[in-house]
Amino acid sequence: MTRDLGILFVVLLLGCKDKTTTTPLPSVADSAQPHPMADVEVDEVITLDGLSCPVEVVRTEGDVPHVYAEDRADLAFGYAYVMADHRFFELELARRLALGETSALLGQDGLGTDQEARGIAMRAIAEQLEADLTDEERVIVEAFAAGVNAYIARVQAGELPLPSELELAGPFLGADEPAALMTPYTALDITAIWAVVIYELGFETGDVGRQAAADRLPDMYAGVALEELRAAGVYTDIWEPVAPVEPISATTGFGGEATSSAKRPGTSKIPAAVFDRVQRRLERMEKRHRHDHELGWGSNAWAVSSLVSSDGKGLLAADGHLPLSVPSMFYRVGLDTSVLGGGDTHQAGMGIVGVPYLASGTNGKVAWGFTQLMGDITDWYAEELQLDDAGLPSATYFQGAWEPLTAHEESVDVADVPLLGSEGRTETWTRWTTSDGRWLAEVEGRSASEDETLEEGEAIINLQGDLVVPGDIDGDGVISAITFDYTALDPIKTMLAIDRFGHAADVSEFRSATRGSVALSLNLVAVDSQGQTFYTGYQGVPCRENLARDSDGSWAEGADPSLLLDGTTYGGFTIPIDADHKVTQGAEGERCTVPFDEYPFEMGAEYLVTANNDPGGLSLDDSLTNDPHYIGGPWMQGYRAATIAERLDEAIAAGTADEAGMADIQADMSSPLGLRYAPVLLGAIERAQALAVSDDELDGADARILALYSERPEQMDEVHARLTAWLAGGAQTPSGVETFYNQVEEGDLEDSVATTLFNAWFGPFVGAVFDDEGLPSVWRPTGKGARTRVLDRLLEGRGADNPLGLASYNEDTEESAFFDVLGTEVVEVSDELALAELAEAVDALAAEGNGDGTGGYGTDDMDAWLWGLRHKAKFESVLDDFVGDDFSFISGSFAITTETLPLADDLDPDDPRSELLWFPRPGDNFGVDAANGGFGGRDFDHGSGPVYRMVIALDEEGVSGRNIFPNGQSALIDSPHFSDQAALWLGNETMPIWFSLDDVLANRLSREQLAPASQSADCAW
Repeated sequence: MTRDLGILFVVLLLGCKDKTTTTPLPSVADSAQPHPMADVEVDEVITLDGLSCPVEVVRTEGDVPHVYAEDRADLAFGYAYVMADHRFFELELARRLALGETSALLGQDGLGTDQEARGIAMRAIAEQLEADLTDEERVIVEAFAAGVNAYIARVQAGELPLPSELELAGPFLGADEPAALMTPYTALDITAIWAVVIYELGFETGDVGRQAAADRLPDMYAGVALEELRAAGVYTDIWEPVAPVEPISATTGFGGEATSSAKRPGTSKIPAAVFDRVQRRLERMEKRHRHDHELGWGSNAWAVSSLVSSDGKGLLAADGHLPLSVPSMFYRVGLDTSVLGGGDTHQAGMGIVGVPYLASGTNGKVAWGFTQLMGDITDWYAEELQLDDAGLPSATYFQGAWEPLTAHEESVDVADVPLLGSEGRTETWTRWTTSDGRWLAEVEGRSASEDETLEEGEAIINLQGDLVVPGDIDGDGVISAITFDYTALDPIKTMLAIDRFGHAADVSEFRSATRGSVALSLNLVAVDSQGQTFYTGYQGVPCRENLARDSDGSWAEGADPSLLLDGTTYGGFTIPIDADHKVTQGAEGERCTVPFDEYPFEMGAEYLVTANNDPGGLSLDDSLTNDPHYIGGPWMQGYRAATIAERLDEAIAAGTADEAGMADIQADMSSPLGLRYAPVLLGAIERAQALAVSDDELDGADARILALYSERPEQMDEVHARLTAWLAGGAQTPSGVETFYNQVEEGDLEDSVATTLFNAWFGPFVGAVFDDEGLPSVWRPTGKGARTRVLDRLLEGRGADNPLGLASYNEDTEESAFFDVLGTEVVEVSDELALAELAEAVDALAAEGNGDGTGGYGTDDMDAWLWGLRHKAKFESVLDDFVGDDFSFISGSFAITTETLPLADDLDPDDPRSELLWFPRPGDNFGVDAANGGFGGRDFDHGSGPVYRMVIALDEEGVSGRNIFPNGQSALIDSPHFSDQAALWLGNETMPIWFSLDDVLANRLSREQLAPASQSADCAW
């Protein structure tokens, strides 16, 4: 389709200049009507090839561009141009990541990433997305690519400076002219970036780790202390429970009746060494996609109805929790075809870098946000593999017959980068798919090197960068393999669904648009201008009716979709799509999805909250096998959602449920773990205090508890007093450190020290309970979250007569056997562990520091133990995930540090703030204002944080809102907008969202006009 015909198609289909429904603005030649921005000075006119009509770019605070065009194609072009100017290298890394072409830029260091992208189907999905674009989508996607190319052309012509990354890295990449490294974009590059987004949102690998754990569990406690209790408890007390700590869900009524159908997971024939190899690879990939299963991840979003808001407006609040990498994957923007073309696009909010559509924000009629659903939309399979005479995979066994595999050749060009030891060459290898389209991910066999000596009939294959000689290494007569199927492998239109979100007239239309959601794995929350709320987690999820169940309703052996499915029995699935590109329920068997109306959703509630908690009451009964439909889970433990709900109830009652009130809730810094678990430590200290004044003769655990206390009674009493006062004040977690963005207020110092004490104790206490057990990947959905769920159960299960019926209950200690530390002669108890870890914590905090804001405080004066000196937000460069140590001297330049934003003026070298590279912040694990540091050791720095923080209020009279991007709008290190939003976010400040043309123009920083090199005669202006 030519560009002119494409524009005509968009005009007719989308109504950008729909003569039947809108009054088009007259051309300058035909009317005296002034240009809508006639009174605003044009600061710059930029002539660009590829535009049809002029595009206006008005920039407001934070260099946020508001792009005004006459039609969708020119809008996409202008959007891409301004985005590329801010974020070109991020675009470049994303497209190369998906296409498996990073080594063509970075050399040998990128080869493993490329092989991984090809091996997990990311490039194949990008190619499928491009091939399946509708005519409507193609016009927009190609225009977006053209906008990036217009930016590249200006850089290469010397009209714009090089992107910072290329300017610094170009010489090391062997480029005499770094601009020559900027190659043109096509529609495939844009769909490739969307493929990266899909993988970050929905591709899940937990089945593999859980199966590896299930295979280890039966024999892991043979011959150890309290063997029978531990062996029973690892299933009943740890593996099987799925109910969250806080029983809260986004909506209810979609779960089944409570049953006791949980049972021990089935095992596979996959050798442990094979699991180790694939798990190592998948964990590396997950972290590259911003998922840390140990630390966890997540987001907050909620909507409040106009019926209960204090000003009669509908309210939407959303913030996404990911690593605070620079730059952000999100981009602030306004998009409009209504002002210049009479079209139906008028949006403000945030896009995803490299995607032509708004991801979250408002169109004046609906405001929407999202969180990660943690749905199960990837199935992994245990296969039996046949090799050919050359030793290569040739077939898999399926339902009684050997089905041939299809071989696919992959090839990548590796750049010649002498300074990095990379020799230019072409690398080729083979990957395989099954007869029904599942991808071969792992094969039983020995790990190999390129110069491996092979026997006759042996071959080396490349599995996402791992070299393997296939073979039966465990001697069971079967060569095992692992394959996967993923909803994104089917023809999908998720970009089209996102676009429909942004054009919905109300929440009913928004809900209808979600029928096109596939592979997104999102909880969606919306509110419309009538004040009605809406929630859904809908996406195309295979209904899995073909998977067998036992008589009690639990999954049969080899049929549990949370583990490896038996690939000899069960094949891949297909997500059926109708002519309107929406998911249909489909037929039974492999072409079947969970019905739209039976998926958890809610409309019209006073408020709706999603914080990665249960979407519909599916896990609240402690079972995932008794619901009408299986969609995934378990979900996060409900701490954030419960805090938000409590704060919303308070705001509604107090009349503060408005835009400012929602922002205040987003900044909530109370410690949910402190409120729940500090009393455990207080109880242990009180037990020791009572023993210290007792006249009884003590032995066993009581004697050991008293001994721990007696070594430091003043310290433990001081901890008790500080934590008691902390809890009385709501367990607030201020940094306690004076900076340019934080003024220490009354009570902050005391709360700050108490926060340090609690966190220095709690993580190691959790480790003392579980780390000695040597447990494999039994923690669902994330490591620290699941540990708190189990810990909560074990603590609540203490006492006479086994109050919770724990399988690990030890009658001698009246609590779980898991509180005993393996490898010691005595049987420890929970209070003993609590005091032992407290003793270690205060010693560690009093020890000398490492001179970089880590380690101890160098004094036993607890007043000096300020939380913010050890709990810091880190803005590291996203380049670290791609380029490794060879480029650390460059990637460090793209971090936002205290050298970029000094904490205070003229710090004395003896001031403890002077040694900090990163930024003191309040908050701790599972707080609403995400500040996760994890439970590992005593490194408390952020593992994630709010990468955006948005509030929107709307009614039929208009829109107001605010947002902040801590990671920055621009990735150019010499831009004033590289770190300006970090400075604001650190102090819990935001920037306004301007929606109406009048507000945008009134708050403009500049106006630039993108002018076509050859203007169409059909232009209105």
